[in-house]
Amino acid sequence: MDTALDAIVLLSGGLDSAANLALAHAQGWKCAALTVNYGQQAWESERRAAHAIAKYYGVSVRELDLRFLGELGGSALTDASMALPELARDELDQMPVISKTANAVWVPNRNGVLIHLACAWAEAASAPRVLIGFNREEAATFPDNSRAFMESMNQTLEYSTRGRVRVESLIVDQTKPETVRVLRALSHPFPFDEVWSCYRSGKRQCGRCESCQRFLRAMAA
Repeated sequence: MDTALDAIVLLSGGLDSAANLALAHAQGWKCAALTVNYGQQAWESERRAAHAIAKYYGVSVRELDLRFLGELGGSALTDASMALPELARDELDQMPVISKTANAVWVPNRNGVLIHLACAWAEAASAPRVLIGFNREEAATFPDNSRAFMESMNQTLEYSTRGRVRVESLIVDQTKPETVRVLRALSHPFPFDEVWSCYRSGKRQCGRCESCQRFLRAMAA
């Protein structure tokens, strides 16, 4: 069992979760990572990215099998028969459009389940926090990415963990372009080439799905 950890990082291999690991590393925190297979189409590529990023920062990584979440159905992230949202760059801030795409990729209570499982590990390892990639940009359409959700989770964790584990995001008030600027300013270079921000799996990111478009916009900005 891991001891004397400062944080457990929920690491999908995407920009936001990797940014939390990078910023924790910059503060000298000792971390361990958890990456989760919840039946998402991008799992193999996310897994590869998470392991590469964890290795880059010298942290151990555990894998958790939660494919039953995908088996519940109703999400294009986990059901290959459903179309994954593809947007033009100028549609990324159009609320009627992105509200519809958010519904298409919603996985029932995914973040709630993942956070509680990560907090169980954190409590057992005497780690005071779990880091997750909440950010202001995606909080606009995903309530489980918001500061309000994080604060509500922390109220629950005061009762469900004896060690008073908290969930935090070091980028919760940032947009993705702001996060990229912060990462580029770090003294230890951030491994942008290892990040996987695509809804699909493959050798290269598709560049068409909404997640890819947000990443590409952030990099261009």
